[in-house]
Amino acid sequence: MTGLVTRRSAHDVAETISAIHAEAERRGATVVAVVDHAASARKAGLTMPETQVIIFGNPRAGTALMQASPDIAIDLPLRVMVRDDGHPGSLVSWQDPAYVLQRYGLGEDQGTPLNVPAAVATAVLDGR
Repeated sequence: MTGLVTRRSAHDVAETISAIHAEAERRGATVVAVVDHAASARKAGLTMPETQVIIFGNPRAGTALMQASPDIAIDLPLRVMVRDDGHPGSLVSWQDPAYVLQRYGLGEDQGTPLNVPAAVATAVLDGR
C-alpha cells in the first residue's frame, strides 16, 4: 500500500506489540493506547485476524510538526500496526515518513519525529 512500510516479525501480534510498547517507552515516547481491533470484532460477534495498533508520541517532537502544518495532527500521535496474516510471526506496518512529509508539504529537515515508528519497529524486529 502506498505510504506504508511493512516488515515481518518472527513473533506473534501480542509479543510484537509488547516489545514495541517497551521500546517506544525506552526511547521517551508515551504510549497513549493499544487498539485491539480483533477483540472489538469479537465483542461485536465478528471475527478477524489478530490486529492491534499501538499509538504513541512525544509532545515535544509532535508539536513542532503541528505548528508547521496543523493538518498533520490527524496523523499524530504516531502509530504502528501489527497483524496476523496467517503466516508464522506477524506483519508490522507504519507510515513512510517521506510520504507523510510530502503529503503535508514539509521538508526533510522536519521529519525526525516521523522516523520514530521505523526506529522503534526496526529495533524490535532486528533484536537491538
